[in-house]
Amino acid sequence: MKRFEPEDLYRHHTLQALDGSIRHDRAVVLVSRALQQADRYESIVWRLTAGDDPHPLTSPAFDVQSPRLSPDGSTLAFLSRRDGDSTQLHLLPLDGGEATALTDEHTHKMRSILGWSHDGQRLLATVKVDWCEDRNVPAPDPPADGPVIVNFLPYKLDGSGYSTGQRSHLYAVDAGSGALTALVEGDFDVSAGSWSPDGRSLAYTRKRAGRERHRSDLWLADADGANARQVTHDLASVQGAAWSPDGRWIAFAGSECEGDSLLGLWLFDVAKDSLERLDRELEIATGNPLWHPDGDRLAVIAAHRGLQEIAIVGVPGGPTRRLHAGLRHVLQLAQQRDRLLFGVASMRRPCEVHSARWDGEDEQRHSAFNRAWFGRLSRPRVSKREFEVPDGNGGTETIEAWLLLPPEESAGPYPLLVDMHGGPQSYTLIDYAAHVHWYTLCSRGWAVLSPHAAGSGSYGGEFARRLRGHWGELDLPQYLAVIRALQDEGLADERLACTGKSYGGFLSAWSIGQCDVFKAAVVSAPVSNIESHAGSSDSGYYVTPYAMDGEINEVRERYHALSPVEYCIDVGAATLILQGEDDQRCPLGQAEELFANLIRCSKSPVQMVVYPGGSHSLSGSGKPSHRVDYHRRLTDWVQRWAAQKANV
Repeated sequence: MKRFEPEDLYRHHTLQALDGSIRHDRAVVLVSRALQQADRYESIVWRLTAGDDPHPLTSPAFDVQSPRLSPDGSTLAFLSRRDGDSTQLHLLPLDGGEATALTDEHTHKMRSILGWSHDGQRLLATVKVDWCEDRNVPAPDPPADGPVIVNFLPYKLDGSGYSTGQRSHLYAVDAGSGALTALVEGDFDVSAGSWSPDGRSLAYTRKRAGRERHRSDLWLADADGANARQVTHDLASVQGAAWSPDGRWIAFAGSECEGDSLLGLWLFDVAKDSLERLDRELEIATGNPLWHPDGDRLAVIAAHRGLQEIAIVGVPGGPTRRLHAGLRHVLQLAQQRDRLLFGVASMRRPCEVHSARWDGEDEQRHSAFNRAWFGRLSRPRVSKREFEVPDGNGGTETIEAWLLLPPEESAGPYPLLVDMHGGPQSYTLIDYAAHVHWYTLCSRGWAVLSPHAAGSGSYGGEFARRLRGHWGELDLPQYLAVIRALQDEGLADERLACTGKSYGGFLSAWSIGQCDVFKAAVVSAPVSNIESHAGSSDSGYYVTPYAMDGEINEVRERYHALSPVEYCIDVGAATLILQGEDDQRCPLGQAEELFANLIRCSKSPVQMVVYPGGSHSLSGSGKPSHRVDYHRRLTDWVQRWAAQKANV
């Protein structure tokens, strides 16, 4: 069989969104893929019908966002930029006809479609509103080259740039005329919303104003936006707003402490004006909750022991049942009448669309976008293993780790790449698009290890929060223990390399400054100086004090002691730094500080590669040619230097 190469990413299809309804059998999926010649992406909406192959609904000549099916399944609404410079809302009749623009590019800038009203007469959308920061009022057409005026935090967002000069407001769009009606006014942003089943009320997620703009709350209002009131007050963040079929409850995801990325499932009782958290052990991974047609249970994507699973939660206060289905991740979740529709990916099969009953039975696959090309290549052998490691308190504990071995059966030992996940309150993502290098290296005889060490999400709050104020101090010893165990088994030798992005970039940079185990390192989008990162990252000003367990004026020594730039003189590994120029999560300056200090202090080979226009998501969704270059450089670097240093 052929081996994987970085260029295979041009054959990969990414499932970006699913939409369906409890009222009909029609469903749609938004799929994107990278185009090699054009060096861009195309996105197409495909129609999913039980028993038939997916059918394309939109043209690849125009990008598509936010596909939303009407309640009766007759019309598809989506955003696209077709006849002008701005993205507009389009409608496509599914029983025949062409897509037509519903909104006017000269008056409105559409951001996202949130959904339809239950009678199909209106759509709910977020719209970009130009804002005058000097006068704190809406402002028409500010000059493109005008000064950037900053009065608040956050003032930028990775992948989007500056957020000043605009607000994201909630609008109702008449499905017949295209007329837009503003539902909110003010100096804040709205990110999610939905009308109640009876059409009389509106729930939406709103950012706060003033100095707490990183916090968000659930708000309730009349259907036209009047009589708005704040529902949540003590939560740090709120995501989504899903009404129960009878309109009694609103379900959403939220966190209790700013900077804490662990999300719980919350339920607001509209009549009683009361709020409760459902199943405090449940960790929400992604997406909005879905209600069963009977209104007695919710379906969510939950993170559990390094996997993303569908969890069914009884309401109110009922039991939680996890729909276990092997070593895979559920990536999107929608409804198709009385069935759940979801995207599924494993490390041996990229994402496809599946469906099942609410009890998990009768699972069916509905697409094969990646099945043929991926199945013809030499896929790695994959296992999820347990290892005994130090717990940081003089004892031991058991952690889990993904292990990918070369496809051909052989005794080993193998050269080993240790891939350190981000977060740190995250876990290894099953995502071919961002991990092309795994498959390339395994095809070339390498093993890949990705542990869930202390600080990882999906293993309970105590395990995840234990790393606060101890970045690198508790998790690196656990990584090293797993490596030693694999060496003792004869699966790994001294040809060791490490890599990681974001927090994984921090940990890989920290590792090579604390030990001489790794012969080569590829550090991507790192946190290298915790103090400067706190002031330059789009979220660092509130995430870093949480992560360091103290404000900088309280524990400044800790910020310095845990910064990898402080230990560059001890680095012996050949180090490659990969960085997106426009990364706002872990800005370019972090990579530059690390590079400059390594050049000045270490004697080992060092190289930095900066990708113009690249965001924090460069490796998985950046410019296609940049992604190929990124993954090829990573694989070539570790192959060259891990072997060479081992032979010295």
